[in-house]
Amino acid sequence: MKTTVRGLAPSLLVALVGAALLRITVGSDVFLQYVKEGLRLPLIASGLVLVGLGIAGVVRQLTERRRKPVMRFGRDAEGNAVWHRPTDHDEHEHEHDHGPRVAWLLAVPAVLLLCLAPPPLGSFSANRDGTDAVVEQTDYTPLATPPAPSTSGAATDPWAGVITPMSLTEFIGRSHNPERSLEGRKVRLTGFVSPGAQPGEWYLNRLVVSCCAADARRLRVLVHADDPAPATDSWVDLTGTWKPTPDAPTTTTPRIDVSEQHAVPQPRAPYRDTPPSDR
Repeated sequence: MKTTVRGLAPSLLVALVGAALLRITVGSDVFLQYVKEGLRLPLIASGLVLVGLGIAGVVRQLTERRRKPVMRFGRDAEGNAVWHRPTDHDEHEHEHDHGPRVAWLLAVPAVLLLCLAPPPLGSFSANRDGTDAVVEQTDYTPLATPPAPSTSGAATDPWAGVITPMSLTEFIGRSHNPERSLEGRKVRLTGFVSPGAQPGEWYLNRLVVSCCAADARRLRVLVHADDPAPATDSWVDLTGTWKPTPDAPTTTTPRIDVSEQHAVPQPRAPYRDTPPSDR
């Protein structure tokens, strides 16, 4: 029995890894915490292939086991011909395909994915130096024009009440754009929180990926707010106004003065930088 289990182990391990891939992709969005959305179908295909290979391996091992002879011919210590039942030791001498024991380490992430849902990358990754995403300079489409001034004659801010939802990528790009299209405008941004270096400051972050979490790059905005900073790694939707930094290089983190902030759930695809949706 021990030999049978040992022979089935590699096939069971392959099937376990395949089942873990299907667990996080079929009927679930858990995979979005590790890779980009376009990899769902390749992951499903890989999971199906691995499960199929694992089942095929189990079937082959069981079939070979049934075909093994119940009795084996041999000779005893005196040289007499005898029939005897094969022992585990005898069978072990004929099995050479167990593979390295280190392969069992694959079972650890597979079991974790089957039983738990580890969170996506957060403030620890966002606070690492040298992980900033490159925001390409581009010709942004003009933002909405301000509403017509009031006919009452009172001096009012034409942008009062006008709030533009914006991705962090666009906000960072516009903050470095010579046209200064953000000046005086209220914007809404969504991201997760990481602590700042000074009291009353914290960072709003998004992480974007090209393929998977291993190549994640940071988008961040420095937040100035009167209210206390939200909990680290919590997701917030904030409204504020861009705060220009004269003569700052294009690599400087843009700043925003916040007038309103709300806690929001983690988005379905945390590594996709999109404007905030309507509350």
